[in-house]
Amino acid sequence: MPTLGNQVRHLAHTYVRHGGKQNRRQQVDRIATAVDWIQEKHRLTGLEQIGKRQVIDFWKAHRDLAPRTAYSYWLGFCELWNWIGRTGEPPRPRA
Repeated sequence: MPTLGNQVRHLAHTYVRHGGKQNRRQQVDRIATAVDWIQEKHRLTGLEQIGKRQVIDFWKAHRDLAPRTAYSYWLGFCELWNWIGRTGEPPRPRA
């Protein structure tokens, strides 16, 4: 079974080809790490199943992240939201 992280990397192929390469690769790695954690915790089979509840659970489990790192993950979730066609923004981390 392909992991959700692999699905993210497949979607991100075009994204990484444009703009700042190092930053975009780091962002894709963050998204893939978060999505793999969400898949393990919630037993999801597709990216379209990721919603606010799963992102909130990610934030609750990772409260120890530095504010800047949490913001980087949130930016990654914003990009994921665009890729899967969600409206609005994903939940922000609580301080």
